[in-house]
Amino acid sequence: MQQKYDKRLIAADMLEEAISKFKTATSDLDYIQSILLAGASIGITNPLLSENQKQTAHEKSAENVIRIREYGLGRQLSPQERKDVFSGAMRFNKQAYNSLKHAGKGKQLAASDDLEIETDFAVEAEELLWAAIEDFKGLPISPEFLIDNGKNDLRLLIGRSDPLGTIPEMYSKPRSNTQ
Repeated sequence: MQQKYDKRLIAADMLEEAISKFKTATSDLDYIQSILLAGASIGITNPLLSENQKQTAHEKSAENVIRIREYGLGRQLSPQERKDVFSGAMRFNKQAYNSLKHAGKGKQLAASDDLEIETDFAVEAEELLWAAIEDFKGLPISPEFLIDNGKNDLRLLIGRSDPLGTIPEMYSKPRSNTQ
């Protein structure tokens, strides 16, 4: 029997599962699943953010690439250069996800010529997860909506400073008593 589902809750479920797969990964397949789930969550959240005139994590990243490029060149990029750099950065940010989803590029690249991917799945999963978390946190969803729909654990998890457990702990070198 068909039922109605709220896609925001599906995105939340996929994000939660992606984080879980990442944190308990024992193989590249776990990271691959994390990438695919995080990317699918982003596929739901990004249009909602755009509709609310909010930049996505990947758009913010692409804008930073433009600023770095302009700083390095010592000049403003032309509108066409900005467009090219922006689209290139967006492709780069989702490269592993898109490569896993598809083989080939229509008539530009045969599927049989696009069978290999060279990447570090753990790194790609972490980067995509951080973007998915930032995007989900940017959605206009009330905490009550998440709590009422059984997503309080996800709400608390993504509210942590290190939901993936990948930020190294900071420590200070002990002071010596000699001067």
